[in-house]
Parts: sequence; C-alpha cells; structure tokens
Amino acid sequence: MLILASCSNSNRLTLDVEIKDLKKGKLVLTKLNDSIFQPIDSFNVNGEKNIVFKNEFDEPQFLFLNLFTNESLEPLSLSFFAEKGQIKLVTSLEKYGYELKVTGSKNDSIYRNYLKLNKKFNDEKVDLIKESFEKRKSQENDSVVIIDDLLLKLNKRQFLHNANYVIRHKNYEISPYLAITDLKNSKKILDTVYKSLSAKVLKSKYSLILKSLL
Repeated sequence: MLILASCSNSNRLTLDVEIKDLKKGKLVLTKLNDSIFQPIDSFNVNGEKNIVFKNEFDEPQFLFLNLFTNESLEPLSLSFFAEKGQIKLVTSLEKYGYELKVTGSKNDSIYRNYLKLNKKFNDEKVDLIKESFEKRKSQENDSVVIIDDLLLKLNKRQFLHNANYVIRHKNYEISPYLAITDLKNSKKILDTVYKSLSAKVLKSKYSLILKSLL
C-alpha cells in the first residue's frame, strides 16, 4: 500500500492559488485536448484565501485557470506551464491573467523568461514601425527604406534568438511547445529542434505535435 501511495503521489499536481482581493467566485482548471478545453477540477470561492487543487497529472503541459465572478460577463483566464509537484500561483483580481507569479515549475520559469526577452524585441519593432509611419507621412522615402531594412534584420535576429533559446532548453517540455508556436516558418529549424530533444521530452505532448509538422 505504501508503494502504491508513493507511485500515486509521484504523478500528482498540487496547485496552490492566491488571488488578492477575491472574495467570491468560481475557479475552473482546464487543459486543452485536440482544440477542446477539458475541465479538470473546480473550486467555489466564498471568502477562502487558501485555494488548493490536487489532481493526478499525466504530463507537463499548459493548463488554464478560468475565474467566473458576478462582475464579469466572460470568465477571466490565465495560463501556466504545469508539471508534477507543488506549484504556487499568485495574482490579483484586478490584474488576473496580466500579472502572475509562478513558482515550482521550471518549465514555466523558462517560458516567462522567453516572454520577457521577446518583449524587448517586440518593443523595438513597435518603435521602428512608428518611425517608418512618420517617415512615410513626410515622404522621406530613403529613410523608410532604411527603417524597413532594419525591421527585416530585427525579425531575423529575433527568430534566430528564439531558435537558439528553444534548443538550449531541449531537456524541457516547453522547448517543443515554443517551436510549434513561434518557429513554424522554418521546417529546417523545426527539424533541428526535434532532433535535439532529449529522450524524455520526445515522448511529451508537444513533441508529438512537432513531429506531425515535419
């Protein structure tokens, strides 16, 4: 019995959720299977500050936590990369889904860092696009050509950066996920990513999707 209990606990996800200023509502934990959201568990909040989900967990993947309240017609939603063990989510009612702190998931930590690095690229691209628009308005065509060339080079640099980042994290299930979402423009890069994945990661949900794209 002890051996069986130990095996069961090894595949368990314990999710501890803290939502500041939430007094009442319903939380629904879901996963995405074949483009269909499948509920896993739910929790009716009525003043509780300690919200805990405990579920058997088959493999690392993105999960979604939807919040239903009387103040919103549509549910608020956030996502995180879950893996077995204990994970802590901290957010607030006001900034639910926008500001989120996740601890206990190495995959999610890699993902958040990836988003942070790409924000720098995207902010730089927005600045160039604005500048290009202004130059077009004033008919400074030579400047437009230069800016558009800088934008093209920045896009290539971002793509190569993302490819290297994905390959550097080949031992984590987030790697094939990032490949199928952000690197689909190059089958050569997708193939390189797939061949770099560790044996453990090759069995994962997103690796199978990646394989189907090759």
